[in-house]
This record gives sequence, structure tokens and C-alpha cells, in this order.
Amino acid sequence: MGRYAPSEGSLRYVARRTAKGGFGQLLSALAQQSGLSRAKQIVVLGDGAPWIWKLVAEHFPGAVQIVDLYHAQQHVWEVAHAVFGPSSQDACIWAKQACTLLVHGQIEDLVAALGKLPKIAPAPAESRSVPEKAVDYFPTNAERMRYPAFRAQGMHVGSGIAEAACKTVVDTRAKRAGMRWTPDGLDAVLPLRTAKLNHTYDEFWEHQSRLVA
Repeated sequence: MGRYAPSEGSLRYVARRTAKGGFGQLLSALAQQSGLSRAKQIVVLGDGAPWIWKLVAEHFPGAVQIVDLYHAQQHVWEVAHAVFGPSSQDACIWAKQACTLLVHGQIEDLVAALGKLPKIAPAPAESRSVPEKAVDYFPTNAERMRYPAFRAQGMHVGSGIAEAACKTVVDTRAKRAGMRWTPDGLDAVLPLRTAKLNHTYDEFWEHQSRLVA
């Protein structure tokens, strides 16, 4: 297995519809069950959404926070396409140069490059343009984008494992041909799916039995 690959049998899953709420408590409980108290270092990888870092601050204070490199690069390309056009060679050139800065953790230089871009109008129904939003996004997450330092410590900087987990937990079970789910039906099957994948299926039903006893 590669340097960054998880050890066999080490993956654990938790899933919940955002609208249902309670994801933070579920994730924290699973982490505790998996030996969080024995961890020498805790790392949380996310896509940069503010709610993720609020969850981390509440349930995993002191954890190293990392913005997934792929999502950060998507923001760069969104800016390039908005300013130069989606099929423009200039967009490709600018985005590649900006992504190089990003990969090397040079966020201040990237923000400076954003500031030199031509001004564009916001999209309809938007108060700010894509570059204006990016000027907030990258400085806010700058310390979560020090990718060379994270790599030097053997940390993941991409969320490939998490993206694969979405397919394993949800797509493989709930998005097969012809399947249709009500919100309540999906809420019922997700805990069963994760219990099976976590090898805690019997414990899950024992807990449910105690709740209705």
C-alpha cells in the first residue's frame, strides 16, 4: 500500500442527511469509539465550507485543519473561467500558474495574483463576483492550505478517501437502477448501511432493542 493509504480495516463510516442534523455528534461518537482519545494527532480534511470548521472547533478542538487540495483548485479554475471565459487559453494559463502557487502553499502570492485580475460584474442575483469571493476564501483558509508542510508530516491533502466513501456508503446502496427513496426511507437505511460497513451490525440492533424495550 502507498505511503498515504489507510491500513486495511481501519476505515469507519458515518452518514446522515444534512437536513436531518446531528452529524457532528455522530462523527464525534464514532471517532471516540475508534480510539480518538489515544490519537497523538488529529487531522480533519474538508472542502472549505465554514460549517465544517465550526464542527471541528466544537468536536475536535486542536485538530489540524486542511482544505482538500482538489476543491481549492476548483475555486482557482472557477475564477479563471469567470474572468477569461471557460474556453479561453488565457484561463488555462492563469489557472495553471495559480494552481502551482496553491500546491506550494504560497497563498499570499495567489491572493496577490487574484487582485491583479480584471474586474468583472457579479453573476445575476449575486452581490459579489467570483474573484471577489475568492479573495475572501483563500486568505480565510490560508493556514489550512500549507500543503508542503502537511505533506512533510505525512498528512493527506486530498479527500479522495472521503469521496470514495460517499460512493461506498450511499451510491452503491441507494443509487442503483430504478431506486427511489423518500427522505424517511433514506434516513432509515443510512444507519444500517454504515453499521454493516463498520462491522457493528449486531451492536446496532442490540442498541435499537434497548431503545424500544
